[in-house]
Amino acid sequence: MTQHFQQHMKLPLRRVLLGAAASALIMIGGAATIHAQESDPAPATVAPSAQIAPSENAEDSQGPSEKVTADAAPTDQPDLPKQPNVSKPVMFDPAMVTELARNLAKQPFENPHRELSESLSGLSAEDYAEIRFKSKRAFFNPAETDFSLELFHPGSMYDVPVTINLVRDGEVQVIPYSAGLFDFGKTGLSGNNFSTQNYAGFRLKYPLSDVTSNDELTRFLGASYFRLQGQGQSIGQMARGLAVDLAGPTGEEIPVFREFWIVEPKDGSNTITVYALLDSARVTGAYQFDITPGTRSQADIKAHLFFRDAVEKIGIAPLNGMFLFGEQRRRFFDDYRGEVHSSDGLLINNGRGEWLWRPLDNPEDLQMSSFLDENPIGFGLLQRDRNFDHYQDLERRFDQQPGYWVTPKGKWGKGHIELVEIPSPSETNDNIVAYWVPETKPVAGGEMQVAYSVTATRDGTGLHGMAQATDTRIQRLASQGDDDQAGTRFVLNFAGGDLDYFTKDAKNLRADISTSEGDIRNVRVLPDPENGGVRVTFDLVNTGDATSSNLRAFILYQDKVLSETWTMPWAF
Repeated sequence: MTQHFQQHMKLPLRRVLLGAAASALIMIGGAATIHAQESDPAPATVAPSAQIAPSENAEDSQGPSEKVTADAAPTDQPDLPKQPNVSKPVMFDPAMVTELARNLAKQPFENPHRELSESLSGLSAEDYAEIRFKSKRAFFNPAETDFSLELFHPGSMYDVPVTINLVRDGEVQVIPYSAGLFDFGKTGLSGNNFSTQNYAGFRLKYPLSDVTSNDELTRFLGASYFRLQGQGQSIGQMARGLAVDLAGPTGEEIPVFREFWIVEPKDGSNTITVYALLDSARVTGAYQFDITPGTRSQADIKAHLFFRDAVEKIGIAPLNGMFLFGEQRRRFFDDYRGEVHSSDGLLINNGRGEWLWRPLDNPEDLQMSSFLDENPIGFGLLQRDRNFDHYQDLERRFDQQPGYWVTPKGKWGKGHIELVEIPSPSETNDNIVAYWVPETKPVAGGEMQVAYSVTATRDGTGLHGMAQATDTRIQRLASQGDDDQAGTRFVLNFAGGDLDYFTKDAKNLRADISTSEGDIRNVRVLPDPENGGVRVTFDLVNTGDATSSNLRAFILYQDKVLSETWTMPWAF
C-alpha cells in the first residue's frame, strides 16, 4: 500500500509562488555566429568560423509562410600583406556540454541575472507579450525540415541573457543578438532604445494541426521551464529541468538554463534534439531533449547533474500547474467561470503497479503530500475535465490544455513523489508542483544521471484500462441534534474502462473506502446513466480529536478491482 502523508506549512508566499524566473549566459569561444537571412544565402566565401554580424535594418521580403535558413554570409576582407588567420570551426559533441557542466560545478557560482534597461525591465507581462519574433525570419531550411525556430527577446522578468547556438552539419554557430528580428508592437520600442546581449529563450514550431499549419510545439523561456504541446492542445502548464529545495524553510533555489544547442533536423526527421546547460548555486547539469511532435508530443530527456554543494531536497522531472478552483469549490471565488485550472489531478503509477488519483486543491495553507515509492512507473499532472461548458473560458481554453505524463527510464530506486499545493488568490500563479525526490540526498562533489520522458497528453486516456475517478464534489453536513455529529459528504464519479459492462449487475458493485482517522458512513454505489459509470457517496465523521485524515476509495465487482484508487487528504 502506498504510504501517504501530508504537511501543512505556513511560509511567506513570495518564497513559494512559482512564477517563471529567468535564464543565463555562457559563450563557446571560437564558434561561428549566424543570422536569419532574408533570402537564400550566397555561397560562403570565407572560413566557416568567420564572425558574421546580423543585419539590424534589413527589410522583410518573404511571404508569411516562409522559413529562412541561417547560413554564414561573406564579409569584406581587407588587403593583408600576409596570409590571414583562419580559425577552425567548433565541431559539436554532446560530451562537450557534459564537460562544460562538470567544469562549471568546480567554479564559484555567479548570479546570471543582469540589469536590463528600464525600458525593458519595466514592461508588464502584457506589454512584453507585444514583442514578437518576425515569423518570416524563423531559422531552418524549409526544404529540409518542417521545424522552425523563433527567439524570445529579453524583458520584463526575463533578465538572464541566454546564449543560443545552432548545430548545422556538426558545426556550432552562435546566434548573435539582433533587434531586427523582432516586432516591438505597441510598446513603441526599437533597437535604438537599449543595448542587450543574447535572448531570453526560444520556441520551436511544427505543423501539428495539418500540413499547412505552423503551431507551437515547445518553448524554453525563463529559468529551466519548458512547455510542450501536442495536436489540438493549447498552451497550458509547464515542466522544468530541476527543482531545488522547493517549498523548504530556507527558500527555493531556482536553476536556469544558461545556454542551448539546437541541432537542425535533416532529411525530414520528425525528431529535433536540443542540448542545454543548467546552472544554480549548488548544482549544474547537462541536458539532452529529443522532442517528437504528434497527437501526444513527447520529450525524451537525459540529465547529468553535478553538485557544487549538498542539497537537502532535489526534485526530478518537476511539473508545474495552476489550480484556482474546481467542482469541489472548497474556497469561494467570485468568478463567472465554473472551474479555473490547468490540471485537476495528480495520477501516479507506483512501483507496485497501483494507480492512484489525487484531486488537486487550492488550500488555505501550504500543503505538501508525499507518496513513498520504489522505482515508480510514472506520474503526471493531468487535465481530465475536457468539457468547455465547465470552464466557459474562450481565451485560455482550459479544456484544450495538455496534461503531462512522466515516464522514468531505468530504475529510480527509493524515494517519494511530492505534491506541493500553494495558496493562490488568482490564476496568474502556477501554484501546483509535482516531482520525484530520491531517498539519497546529493552531496558536494557528487554526480547524478537520470533519464525520463514527458508526454503531452489530454486526459491520460490510454495510460491504463481501468475506470477513472472523474469528479470530486464535497458537502459539509451540519449536526442535526445532540446525538448527531457534523461530517462531510463526498460525491465521487468513476467512469471508463469496463465499468459500464459491470453496472448491469449493480448489486455486486461495491466501493472499498478507508480512512486513517474518523468513521466512514452511509456508503452508496449508484449507476450514473447521465455521465456513464457509477457515482459513489459516503460521509466522513470525526469521532475523535484528529485534525486530519487520509482517504482512499476504489470500485470492485465482487473481488475484481475495476478502478484506479482515489485518494485525498482531509483537514477536519
